[in-house]
Amino acid sequence: MFEPRFTTLNMNEILKYLGFRGQELTEEIAAQIRRCSDEVLAAATPRLTYRLAPLDNGAVLGVMFAGNDIPRMLEPCEEVVLFGATLGPGVERLMMRCEVVNAADSVIMDACASTAIENICNNFESDMRRAVEAEGRYLTDRFSPGYGDLPIAEQPKFFALLDMTRRIGVSLTPTTIMVPRKSVTAIMGIARTPQPHRPPDCEHCLMFRTCPFRKAGRRCREGAKTGK
Repeated sequence: MFEPRFTTLNMNEILKYLGFRGQELTEEIAAQIRRCSDEVLAAATPRLTYRLAPLDNGAVLGVMFAGNDIPRMLEPCEEVVLFGATLGPGVERLMMRCEVVNAADSVIMDACASTAIENICNNFESDMRRAVEAEGRYLTDRFSPGYGDLPIAEQPKFFALLDMTRRIGVSLTPTTIMVPRKSVTAIMGIARTPQPHRPPDCEHCLMFRTCPFRKAGRRCREGAKTGK
């Protein structure tokens, strides 16, 4: 049984959510980010639910997902992991209060909260990957509604399969917005053979804060591909 857990939040990831493009990061702004991050973590009551299910002709417990990306990712798989996670209502209340009283803090807290829920998802994925590999099997990358050609309109299927509202207190509006907002659903496949993975994102690169490609609004992989 895996529990939600935080590790140290990645400052570069927070800067990514803030739209950082190589501007000078002053100590004053860095201190503000650290303070907002501490407040978000203090307000968080993270919850996690997950479910392993067999894959039968591309269907998960009789449910098919729209698009081509999910079937392609799951094609070599025999089982899937569905999971949902949330930071809880305390972070939602903190962000709503800041939207009224401190606009600058509100923007930074939103970035910190996005990083925090991503942190929980990354840690769950790492824990699950170790457990699966101990069995001689392999995990795919994770995929969420809104990624690739999996529309956000597929969110109700995840909610039904995971029983999100009852299990972790996350509800879904008629326009498929999760409440609390800093919540995530995702799917990963389990296969008998090693699976390809996306390359690391920019925030894990040592050159993140000085990268000339980011300053130009591009990525180094794009530069290498185009020869620029």
